[in-house]
Formats: sequence, structure tokens, C-alpha cells
Amino acid sequence: MRSRFRLARRGTTLPELLAAIMVFSVIIGTVCAIYTTAMRTWYVGAAENYAEQKASLAIRRMVPDLQQGLSVTAATSPYEDVCIAVRLPAKTYDSGAGAYLNQVAVDADGAPYLVEGDYAVYYRGDADGNIAVDGDRVWRRLVRGSDGTVLKEQMIADHVVDNPDEAGSPKPMFIYWPDIYRLRSVEVTITVQERQGNRTATKTMNGELTLRNN
Repeated sequence: MRSRFRLARRGTTLPELLAAIMVFSVIIGTVCAIYTTAMRTWYVGAAENYAEQKASLAIRRMVPDLQQGLSVTAATSPYEDVCIAVRLPAKTYDSGAGAYLNQVAVDADGAPYLVEGDYAVYYRGDADGNIAVDGDRVWRRLVRGSDGTVLKEQMIADHVVDNPDEAGSPKPMFIYWPDIYRLRSVEVTITVQERQGNRTATKTMNGELTLRNN
């Protein structure tokens, strides 16, 4: 008589199952750690980039007005650190050149001069456009030189915070050289704080501009 043998199937033991779970947990934990670190780095980088772009763009928007301005006047206390008014040359559209050109007049002695136009006022303010030394926005307001009518108002930066401290107090947004009465140049400093995800980054940008009214 031929004997028949039946092979028993061997199942997974508890130690083997526990070992597999441990290996899987280690792999998942490593992947999660790498992903978390990568996302944290990305959020920090994105926040820094956005903050730098906003502060830089705000200063770049001021540059042509400050450099071309016929006169630059600081605001009175307590807003001298956060507000400046620039008298712009009057402009006329030249269809041939396809651009707005400065208006030029001639005085009694026959000397040409630039005609005064409107004011560009840059200041730190709140969400409604009101000037505020602790406002979280930077505004540009175009004001008619003849009667003070506001022609245009534009926010050029948000999420603005105090500049880094200097000698125990925040650095002013506008610093005048050699002083507020004898303007030769203006140093502009803007600090923006941006948040991406759960990460926050702060960037400070500044530029020093020599003025025409020196």
C-alpha cells in the first residue's frame, strides 16, 4: 500500500508579523520625517521669497519719484519717520514719442525750468489708507498740487512690520541726510513679514537715494 503524505502549510508567526510591522513603521517614519523637513524648508523659503519681493518692489516703486522729484518734504512730527511727500514734475503726453514727458517752461531770464506738478506721498498706514506709525501697509497717494485733491491711492506693500532695532528703537522707514531740513538724500528701509503654512519669515530691504533738490 502506497503511503500518502500531506504537507502542512506553515502560517506567519507572531514574531514575524511584529518584525514586519516594525520594519514598515521605520520606513513610514523615515518617509514622513523627510517629507516634513522638505515641506518646512519649502515654507520657510517661500515666506522669505515673498517677504523680500514685497519689500523690494515697494522701494523700487519709490525710486523714480524720489529721484525725479523737484522737492522732497518730510511729514511733521510724529510722522516724519513714516511719511514723505515728493513734488513731481508736470507731465505732458507726447504722441510722437508715445510717452509722458516733463513740462518745460522758460523764466524771465530765458532759463528753462521744470513745471511743478502733483505730489506723490508715500506713507505707512492701516488697511483703510490712514497714516499710522505702526501701520502694516505702505501706501502711495497721488495728490493734485493745486488743491490737494487725492487723484489716486495705491497700496504698494502689506504685512509691513517695524524695522530692526537700532540703539533700542526701530529704524525709521525714512532717514534724511544730513537732516530733515537740508535734504540731500533719503534712506528708505522697509521690513515685511510673510507666513507660509506654519512658517514665518521676515525680510528687510533698504536703498539710499540722492535727491534732485539738494
